[in-house]
Amino acid sequence: MKIDIGCGHHKKEGFIGLDIDKNSQADIIGSALDLPLKDNSVDQIYCSHLVEHFTSQQVKIFFTEIYRVLKKGSQASLKVDHDWSKKKLLKKDPDHKHRYSVKELKKILQQFNFSQSEVRKKIYLFGFCLRNKIFIKLVK
Repeated sequence: MKIDIGCGHHKKEGFIGLDIDKNSQADIIGSALDLPLKDNSVDQIYCSHLVEHFTSQQVKIFFTEIYRVLKKGSQASLKVDHDWSKKKLLKKDPDHKHRYSVKELKKILQQFNFSQSEVRKKIYLFGFCLRNKIFIKLVK
């Protein structure tokens, strides 16, 4: 099973969408902080722009849930907004609770037993806009 957690209105092709919003493209309505999935049942997780919606305490619960549902050897790929302009971006979207840095995410992920954990920043052009994202790859 391949799950797009927090899919919103842009579910990743080939994935089952999971979102708390009933008006989203979700196939499963549920919270990322209490995933309605069995332990060790997921082959792949994709998650784009959800982590910044969690407080630092909630993000620990979220990574606990990812670890719980992933099968051994399976992978989670996450994309997160970087913290480089916290004030501007928090004003832009009041639903964003926290802007994470690479260092902060690495520290949080050290608390878990993922066999692989990679956190890296990437700056790139998207049209005429400069984007600054964090990419996370986790393997259980």
